[in-house]
Amino acid sequence: MTDVSGPPWTAPDPAELPEWRSRLVTAHQQVEAIQSMAVAINAGRTNLLPLVPGVDASLGAIGAQILLRQEAQALREAEADMTSLALAATTTPPKEVFDRRRLPAESGLIVFAEPIGGYTEDVGAALSGTVAGRAGASATIMIPIVAASWTTWSPDLFTLADARPGERIRWVHRTPETGPQELNVTHTGVWVTFYSAPGKFSALPPATVLGSMADGTVMTAGAIADAGPLPGQGPITWDTEVLLVDGAEFGPARPDTTDQWTHVLYTAWQMMSQRGKGQLTDLVEIPRPRAGRKRDAREGIEDGGTVRIVHVHSVHRPAPAAAEQDAAASSGRRAPQWSCRWPVRPHRRDHCMNPQQHADGGCTHEDRIIPAVVKGPADKPLRLRETVNLWDSQPTAQQ
Repeated sequence: MTDVSGPPWTAPDPAELPEWRSRLVTAHQQVEAIQSMAVAINAGRTNLLPLVPGVDASLGAIGAQILLRQEAQALREAEADMTSLALAATTTPPKEVFDRRRLPAESGLIVFAEPIGGYTEDVGAALSGTVAGRAGASATIMIPIVAASWTTWSPDLFTLADARPGERIRWVHRTPETGPQELNVTHTGVWVTFYSAPGKFSALPPATVLGSMADGTVMTAGAIADAGPLPGQGPITWDTEVLLVDGAEFGPARPDTTDQWTHVLYTAWQMMSQRGKGQLTDLVEIPRPRAGRKRDAREGIEDGGTVRIVHVHSVHRPAPAAAEQDAAASSGRRAPQWSCRWPVRPHRRDHCMNPQQHADGGCTHEDRIIPAVVKGPADKPLRLRETVNLWDSQPTAQQ
C-alpha cells in the first residue's frame, strides 16, 4: 500500500471565488458529473439521499440529478464569497444550538485558506464495489477538506417535477454505523456540502493501480493524470454533505468526520455575525469584472456583481513569524497546528443577550468568541490582547 499526502492545498485569491462559483455551477450540469455522482451514490458514499416514489430509475441515477441540481441552485443563490479559518476556536464544540440567524447569507460559498480537516482513504478499496473496481488495487491517499457551500433546506425542497402528482420525495440519511434512516418530514435547517482539494493522485507513482477504466483496462494514477480533468470539472470536488437541523445541539467532534468540519464552519459563521464590542471582522466589497458578471448571468447567478470578502482586522492577526513557523510544520493537507500562533487559544463564552430577564428565565443566550489571553512576565499585571484566528492572508513584516 502506498501512503502519500499529495501536494499542499493552495487557496485562491479571494477575488477569484466568484469565478470558482461559476465554474462549479457549470461542472454540476455536465453529464460526466451526473455519472460520477450516480456511481458514488450506488457505492454508498453519500450521507443524504432523495427517494422519488414512482420513478423507474436506479437510486444513483435519479439521486445524482436531484443532488447536483440542488447544489447548482445553491451556488447560484450564494450571497457571500469568503475565505476564513476558524480552527483556533473549535477546541470545544459550539455551546448554543444550531441557529440559522448565524448565517451570513441564506446561501453561500466559503473557501478556507488552509484545510479544516481531512481523512485518508484507500482508493482501490473504495472502488471495489463499483464498476471501476479491480481486484488487488490499493492506494491510500489523503483527502483534505477545503471548502463548503450551504443553503437553507426543508423536506419540500423538491416535490414538483421530481415526483408524481400527489407524491413527495422522501429523504434518507445514511451512515456506516446506522444505515439509511428516513428524515423526519418536519425537519428544517441548512444543507451543507463539503468540498475537497484537487490533485488527490498527483503524488502517487504513475504505475499505481487504482481500478478499472470503462473499457476494462487498468486504471492507474498516471493514466488519470494524462487524461486531465473531466469536461467542465470544477476547481474543487464534491466530497460529502450534512444537514444541520434547526435547534439541534452540537455534540463532540469526531476527528476526520463531518462533525469536526461542521464545528469549524459554524464557528466561522459565529465570527462573521458577532457585532458590537466583540466584532472581529471587516467587510470589503470589490466590484465584479464585467466579463465575470456576463458569465454569471449565463449561469443564472444574480448577486449584483459585487464580491464581498470577510477579513479579520489586522490588529487581531498573529505575528507573521509565528504563522510561518506553524506553516512550516504543516503538511498542507491536514488541519494545521496552532502552537505558535495561538499559545492560548480563543474560546467560547455563553453570553446572556438580555440580562434584565435572566433572573426569571426570560433571557436568550448565544456563543461569543473571546480572544485569547496573552500572559506577560510574572512581575507584571495580566495583559489582555484581542487575538483571534486568521481568516485571510498574513500581513507582511512591514504591516
